[in-house]
Amino acid sequence: MKEQDFVDLVKQNTLEKVGNVYLTNYQKEVLEKYHIPYENCQNGKDLLFLLSDIVDEEEYDELEEVANQIAEFSYYHETRK
Repeated sequence: MKEQDFVDLVKQNTLEKVGNVYLTNYQKEVLEKYHIPYENCQNGKDLLFLLSDIVDEEEYDELEEVANQIAEFSYYHETRK
């Protein structure tokens, strides 16, 4: 793997706080592609609720993958254990 490819991969997978939600650049790109207003969500669970309506209605593999990533992050970082 070239050094630039590695740098690009790290940038795509680096978490950034957007409002109260942590997203990677890749996740933000996918959400923007489908015009999902993620900036308005209070937390990951709100975003998942928003995504669940869309993913249930249509076959969006890319969007479903992002929803699964957000669900996993939300479970480990927002759920009290």
